[in-house]
Amino acid sequence: MGYSNRTWNCPFFKWDEKMCVHCEGGRISFPDRKASEEYISRYCASVANWKDCSVASNLLRYYERTE
Repeated sequence: MGYSNRTWNCPFFKWDEKMCVHCEGGRISFPDRKASEEYISRYCASVANWKDCSVASNLLRYYERTE
């Protein structure tokens, strides 16, 4: 169980902490809560934009290449 109760849309998400997100690509840390919330809203928890995250897009390419 993660830190927040938000809905995560990125399929690579694993768990979150107060100011960081853990995914298959590693750990993304943020300098403050506002930066964390903005990033998560823009990418990790976005139905439309999670593929725009550089970590997610690289993982997508990796899985396509290794299938």
